[in-house]
Amino acid sequence: MKTKTVNLWWGPPANFNERKHERKISWLELFYDLVYVAAIGQLTHHLAEEPTWAAAAFVFLLFSLIFWSWVNGSQYFDLHGNDSIRTRVFTFIQVIAAASVAITLGGVFEGHQQEFVAAFSIVQIFITYLWWSVGLYDPSHRVLNKFYTFNYLLGFGLLVISFFTSFKVAILLWILVLILDLTPALTGARTIVSVLKKRGQVFTASAALVERFGLFTIIVLAESILGTVTAIAEHHQKSPLVWAGFALAIFIAFLLWSIYFDMTSEQETKKGYAYMQWLIFLHFPLLASLNLVGACTKSLLFKMQSANPLTTYWMYCISLAIILWMIIGIARIMQEEEEDRAYIRPVSRLLWAASFVILLIPLLGEFLNTLIFLSLIAAVLMVPVFVGIKSWVNYKFFATNKSAMPSAPHIN
Repeated sequence: MKTKTVNLWWGPPANFNERKHERKISWLELFYDLVYVAAIGQLTHHLAEEPTWAAAAFVFLLFSLIFWSWVNGSQYFDLHGNDSIRTRVFTFIQVIAAASVAITLGGVFEGHQQEFVAAFSIVQIFITYLWWSVGLYDPSHRVLNKFYTFNYLLGFGLLVISFFTSFKVAILLWILVLILDLTPALTGARTIVSVLKKRGQVFTASAALVERFGLFTIIVLAESILGTVTAIAEHHQKSPLVWAGFALAIFIAFLLWSIYFDMTSEQETKKGYAYMQWLIFLHFPLLASLNLVGACTKSLLFKMQSANPLTTYWMYCISLAIILWMIIGIARIMQEEEEDRAYIRPVSRLLWAASFVILLIPLLGEFLNTLIFLSLIAAVLMVPVFVGIKSWVNYKFFATNKSAMPSAPHIN
């Protein structure tokens, strides 16, 4: 009786062997995701003020570190989360730590890294503890999490060192931290797959984890809408041209939403550890590029009355092309039903074409203004969306008519 009471109130992390492939995402996970809106919003705001390639590279580094922390928190909950008080307390601690990172990002853009390092070090060491604690409660799991524990602990040490260095040296150390944080799943892949194979298990992305990535994509995409609203609100005289820019920016965000979710939603990844890693690593550039698109959109709309730097056009179009390429990649790792293929195959070909057309648009830089630029982007993105919907409707019409046809009589 005592053991049951302890497990009810605190208890160990859920055992990997008891992982549920099909489950409903909890409200606690959604609450955890929301805190990242603040951090991503800070990155979008600062990049929109100065959309240069150097600033974009720096934002990509910070975004990757933040996104890594979200990936780890989401994966840990998916593999070892449960309804215990322990899970709630540890999730709350991660929320506080991630919110602290969002608060300190402003200082980083001013060249002061100490507050950010202190906040992110908490995130780093806490995630390290979570993965280590799984092996503490379940010794058989240590062979799987040792790669994570070692790399994350080493990364924590480099973060502490970066607190005392110059800002330029700190950035180099953060790059090393990011490499350490990203590589355990790759360096340990052979061991992890081999051990699980001996146990008769296949480590694959759960349906809930795939859904979490979709929800996080909405969070990042929402920053484009927020940036649009903020930029338009700052125009004191809202002429018809300003409202037209607003409508185009929202329409482009809607088209991106449509392409991503029509290509990937309501599907699961193919079975296997490698496909789960592809899901994660394809989303890194996709979401970082969505963040850049949001920042560029805000900058373009804010400067509607003046000429925009050609750099902003290039940054927007290159980011958009990367988004389309990553969506094609994600669609390829998903299990496809016949109905999915009716949409995905023709749209994938068009997305390749659309991405290269989009990369040509900045070459017209001297003839472009914000409205013309956004109109061209919207027109290009409309093509795969329209063709995809048409292909899906044709498939449904054919399938309906085929099922309604009377079967041929059987002749003896």
